[in-house]
Amino acid sequence: HDNILIISSVVDSGSGSNRLNNNRSMFQIQGETFDKRLASVADLISQKKNIVVLCGAGISVSCGIPDFRSKDNGLYNNLNYQELGLTCAEDLFDLNAFSEDPRPFWKFVRTNNFASGKIAPSTSHLFLAWLDEQQMLLRIYTQNIDGLEQSAGVDEDKIVYAHGSFKGATCMKCKAKYQSSELRLMSKQEVPVCHRRIAKKGKISDNTAKTNSIEIPPERRSSRKRSSNNNSMAEEFYPPPVEQGCCGGIIKPNITFFGEKLESTISRRLEEDYKKADALIVMGTSLSVAPMSKLVGFLPDNVPRILINRDIVQVMKSSTQNYKKQDEFCLFDACLLGNCDAVTQAIKAKMSNRDAKSEYEHYHSGRLVTDNNNGTWLKNQPRESVLLFEGALLSAATKEEATLPAQNVVVHCDHCENEIKDQIFCCKICFDFDLCSLCYPKVKLTHADGKHEFTIEST
Repeated sequence: HDNILIISSVVDSGSGSNRLNNNRSMFQIQGETFDKRLASVADLISQKKNIVVLCGAGISVSCGIPDFRSKDNGLYNNLNYQELGLTCAEDLFDLNAFSEDPRPFWKFVRTNNFASGKIAPSTSHLFLAWLDEQQMLLRIYTQNIDGLEQSAGVDEDKIVYAHGSFKGATCMKCKAKYQSSELRLMSKQEVPVCHRRIAKKGKISDNTAKTNSIEIPPERRSSRKRSSNNNSMAEEFYPPPVEQGCCGGIIKPNITFFGEKLESTISRRLEEDYKKADALIVMGTSLSVAPMSKLVGFLPDNVPRILINRDIVQVMKSSTQNYKKQDEFCLFDACLLGNCDAVTQAIKAKMSNRDAKSEYEHYHSGRLVTDNNNGTWLKNQPRESVLLFEGALLSAATKEEATLPAQNVVVHCDHCENEIKDQIFCCKICFDFDLCSLCYPKVKLTHADGKHEFTIEST
């Protein structure tokens, strides 16, 4: 279900949505030297009181948690999926694969201490907590499931876990809820199962028989075959037996797998924050997973956008963005390229009016983009908006064949909640409000009193 969203046509006409476009006035970085341009960006951030942050796996790499897609250390490129009994690395976070056999996922969780609560936050996480202390942070939309933003000290109410977290779990059968402390103990088992007593008339399910923890329609059941390597996970999965009268359902952490719809609270929070946000910082993400990648284009045009990442990234074309071609559009007002910890350490020092050179041990490696260090500059991102720190890459800005990242997305109808497999009717005003072709004719009349425009996208 890895679908590419393609714009096909506009459904309704009207006033148009206030979304990112070619002609927005961008913040201009001032200064001729690296130090002055860094100070210019720090001054911009210091003036803001309602900063929205979109962060990804790149801010947790220094904690020992791999990102997903980098070529050298990314999870998908380094996971021994055959040893886990999977057909491909992406199956690790696939809902159908988990429902058929949760053992590979839970083995991965135990091996990497995801549910242990013992992983310490990074310098980047602490920078976010510092922004919160300074009363500059409106919201963090994190694509990470490690919960380290809260561990660093960020107010829980200011964190939106776009893909869920390990701070809780749910039984896929009886829907019983488990806290993080319970999950830590349960994650030590090969497959955690629900031991809650069920007050239910009739026959209690027999866990000695093969059964899925949830019913999956035949058309959505995974067609992938288990790896035929010589390990126990190549065998059929049978849920562990439980005491009679207990549920016995499979426990799933409260994270969003591929094939699941995002929580509706995410869209509501974004729409609440739309009018308040005065800056956007994008940190440690490839912007390759929808719908959160659309956040960059969702906020108003006058909100400055700052990228803290190893490489330049651009969001995929979407119906909510009116630019014509990728190379005609400048996405970020400032690109601070390098390891997230290195960048945030230097930015914090500048914002605190301290000597960044003395506090940031790798400060001397900071540099500007010149003809000597980048070769042919192919992207439209102005060179003067780019600062290079330790760990910076320029592959996306200099490769002639560089392309926008493919987005992994499964789209569900916000009315009937079924997966959309043909035309997707997308609201141009709301964040991630999609309808299927069956629901669209009726729902468009009642959604926002019929005042919102829709576009058609195809899978």
